[in-house]
Amino acid sequence: MLRTTQTLRLNYEFSRVYKRGSFATGKYLSVHCFKRSSHLKHNLTPIPIGLLRVGFTNGHGRKTAVARNRAKRLMRAAFSVYEPSVITGYDIIFLMKSRGELPTYQEVEQEMGRHLSKLGLLHSGDEV
Repeated sequence: MLRTTQTLRLNYEFSRVYKRGSFATGKYLSVHCFKRSSHLKHNLTPIPIGLLRVGFTNGHGRKTAVARNRAKRLMRAAFSVYEPSVITGYDIIFLMKSRGELPTYQEVEQEMGRHLSKLGLLHSGDEV
C-alpha cells in the first residue's frame, strides 16, 4: 500500500505554507495549511496531488530539546487519530505554542480536530 503522508522538512516548504496558506489558531496549537497546485515541484520532481505532507514545530519558548521533542511527539500522536480522514493534496504545519506547561494529550487532540474541521481539511462525514 502506498503511503500518502510525508513529512515537511525543508525551510522553503515551511515558508511557503506560512506565507501563502491559511491558518487557525487556538490556546495551545496553530494549524497552517496550503493547498498545492498540480504544477508544484520539489527538486524538479512534481509532487503528487494524492499526497499529504505534514510538519510539526514549536514556538521559541521551549528551551530544552526534551521539551521540544515531547511537544512534537504529542502532536504526532494526536494527528495519527485524524490522519486517515484528512483530505490529501495539502501541506499542513502544526505549531505548538510555548505558553507554560505542555497541554495534555486530550486537549491537543480536541483542539487539533477543531482546527482541521474549521479549515475544511476533514472529509465531510468526519467533522468534530
